[in-house]
Amino acid sequence: MVSVQFEQVNKRYDDGFQAVQNLNLEIKDKEFLVLLGPSGCGKSTTLRMLAGLEDITEGNILIDGMKVNHLPAGARGLGMVFQSYALYPHMTIRDNLAFGLRMMKGSDKLTEDEITSRVDEIGTLLELKEHLAKKPKELSGGQRQRVALGRALVRRPKVLLMDEPLSNLDAELRHQMRNEIRRLHDELGTTTIYVTHDQIEAMTLADRIAILDKGELQQHCAPMDAYHHPANEFVQSFLCKHIDDLVDTANSLFKKSDQTKELNE
Repeated sequence: MVSVQFEQVNKRYDDGFQAVQNLNLEIKDKEFLVLLGPSGCGKSTTLRMLAGLEDITEGNILIDGMKVNHLPAGARGLGMVFQSYALYPHMTIRDNLAFGLRMMKGSDKLTEDEITSRVDEIGTLLELKEHLAKKPKELSGGQRQRVALGRALVRRPKVLLMDEPLSNLDAELRHQMRNEIRRLHDELGTTTIYVTHDQIEAMTLADRIAILDKGELQQHCAPMDAYHHPANEFVQSFLCKHIDDLVDTANSLFKKSDQTKELNE
């Protein structure tokens, strides 16, 4: 069982800016939680504090019941996928996937046979097996994003963190990758925390969403609960109205398309 807890967590920078305020949040074992909110709301800072890439000003973060405030990033058992693919251009896909495994030390160190087995397993899972000998420049954007995801998964992390991983993809690829990410989660059951400002992405991916504004948690519940029962005016405007506007726009476009067809017949 791998859960994550934020207990009264605050992040305040040296200039006095309060990025995160009194965050209390629990992510359950095997849950897919999406941190959602506008730019500057504190969602990426929250993820980075969990990852050990940002210090915590006050409060505690627990992974599987153990406080990790002062543990270095590499000792927390997490995998992270960033907005940038951050692949090594001179390495093959196989070597990109294996790189982190080869850096493991002590009792975690793997044999080359174990590394090969894990890379082949992830290559099959992500439909990259036939591309393992290629370099990143030979792959499409969607394939490169799958390599970045595979590099995190191949370490078999306790918790998978994703910080707006689909932002650089076009609309069609984003849709495909959303389906892929959700499929992988359902198959592997890894506790996952995903950051996005995209309301549709959050609604389609999440078991629960945590909506942030100005560093404060506004609502934490199942996506449709937030849509049908927004906690406040911010959630109503940011989530519900935005989705309603998208639906109205789509309906308007369909109506115009139907009218054009009638005129042409």
